[in-house]
Amino acid sequence: MNSETFRTWLLEQGCRIEGRELSPRGGGHAVAQVRREGRTAELPQIGSDKPISQDEARGICAALGLDWRKLPGPASRA
Repeated sequence: MNSETFRTWLLEQGCRIEGRELSPRGGGHAVAQVRREGRTAELPQIGSDKPISQDEARGICAALGLDWRKLPGPASRA
């Protein structure tokens, strides 16, 4: 799934995506804080058309108390 689809899905689940924190040069991607019901996770700020890894999406879902099995797309990819 691409990054934009995942962001849209997070917003539909009631998450707030806040700010953009830039990493030091050479320190990796910039990240945004995702908040939901007192929980937080970091979402990498990659291009909207870039894919987000399944493991990363599952980790963010777990941190936010969301069921990763409800992610958009075929169940075989989730």
